[in-house]
Parts: sequence; structure tokens; C-alpha cells
Amino acid sequence: MPQVQADDDAPVATKKAGKKNGKKKKATGKLSVVAQALADAGYFTETEARPKARVYIFICSASWCPPCRALMPRIVDEYEKNIKKNKSVSLVLLCADRDEEAAKKYIEHYETDMPGVMKKQVQLENMPSTPGIPWCIYMNAKGELLHSGAGDKVLQWKTLMKSKPQKN
Repeated sequence: MPQVQADDDAPVATKKAGKKNGKKKKATGKLSVVAQALADAGYFTETEARPKARVYIFICSASWCPPCRALMPRIVDEYEKNIKKNKSVSLVLLCADRDEEAAKKYIEHYETDMPGVMKKQVQLENMPSTPGIPWCIYMNAKGELLHSGAGDKVLQWKTLMKSKPQKN
């Protein structure tokens, strides 16, 4: 699968409390490292990632990226038929679009309730930069990197979610 260089790979600092973009953040309580980072980033979707997932799969994608648009129907199909039913895993769109409006239109186009956050808002210590998009990242709930690779690796989730944490 060809990769496209992402525009904005570096995460930016986010506010830890209060409002983000005029929206009130939900009380998060005791969450895993990854679930807390996602809550801090703020979802642009109504659906949020499973707070008690053992593994979080991130698909880094954008509406302006032809390879991303070509892959998304397969990812959405796998999400709707299988991933969504598995309580120990959560698939999250890390959208590399420039603004939330474009990101919302992108996910709405695929008629899915997959959770989504803006890639530039997520701040996780072990989140690798992406050499391009589409790209997928597997992390456990502690925020340890399990796998990073081409976007179509999302479709191998049953095997890759069993990966051991990678050493830094």
C-alpha cells in the first residue's frame, strides 16, 4: 500500500482540564494512559474509544489522501463486522486533516460510528511518528507500543493485538 507523507506528525500539547474548542470535556475518572490521552485530546465524533480496552488500534488517515480513501472502506467494514464486537480492542481514527470539520465529513462519509480524534491533539509518550499515511499503530492500555506499520495492518488486528510491547 503506498504511503503519503503526513502534513503534521508532531503531537501538540493539549489542555489538561477545562474546555477545548468551546466544548466541555467529560469527567474522565480513573482511565488507562491511552484512554486518558484520547479523552484529553477530545473526540470529534459522538462515539468514544472503549475506556477499558486492552489494545488500541489507531488508523492514521485523512480525507485528502487517495490511499487512505481507498483503504477506509475495508477498515470500516472490518470495524463494523468484527472489531466493534470485541470488547478488548478499540479502533480509533487519528485524523490528519487540518480541521475538525473536514474530519467529521470524512468519517460521516463512511457511515460509521468509529471513534475519531485529531492526530495533532493526541499526546502519548510512546506514540511513534508516522512516515506517511495511511498508517496504523497498536498500543496497549498502558501506552506501550505493540506495532506500527502500513495502514492495511489494521486488517490483521486479531494477530497483531497479541504483540508484545516493543523496547525503546
